[in-house]
Amino acid sequence: MSRTLRVLLRRDPSRDHVEEGIPYEGYQLLWPDGRPAAVGLTAFCKHGQRLLGLGRHLAGAREKLVDLIIFPLPNKDAALTRLPGHRVRRFSLRREGRQGRLYFFDGTPTTVVFDLDHDEEPVLHWIGLPALRDGGCQWFDLAARPVEPAVRPPRTTSPGFGIHLLPRDALS
Repeated sequence: MSRTLRVLLRRDPSRDHVEEGIPYEGYQLLWPDGRPAAVGLTAFCKHGQRLLGLGRHLAGAREKLVDLIIFPLPNKDAALTRLPGHRVRRFSLRREGRQGRLYFFDGTPTTVVFDLDHDEEPVLHWIGLPALRDGGCQWFDLAARPVEPAVRPPRTTSPGFGIHLLPRDALS
């Protein structure tokens, strides 16, 4: 069963940096209402940016509401999850003590580390760290889906009285 975390990703150039020759673009991870999410994730490399579709989804905007979807897997060799129109990548979460680090499919460690003592509970449960025993490994597929703003239909009745509104020229 998949787990979804809805977050607002806001571009933050002050968090841009280069680490071991790899450029990272900075972002603030916020809850949908704009409150900062307590998580140690501050920047994404080009692989993370592509996976999350940040360039494509932001399209010049400063922020975007995104659903991050995890599909837990029984093992590394499970069939890749398909989500039409979205990039899906395989990762593993490896727990060491109170922390869990993400690894690429080929075993290369990422800079993404979750911490049971510092990150917010909804984030930790989404990634699955509390359920993972020390020394354990969980494989999963990860996808991102932009959340499109809800389209509100035009109001045709008065909110308080159920009165149908008529165009001015219909009144006599």
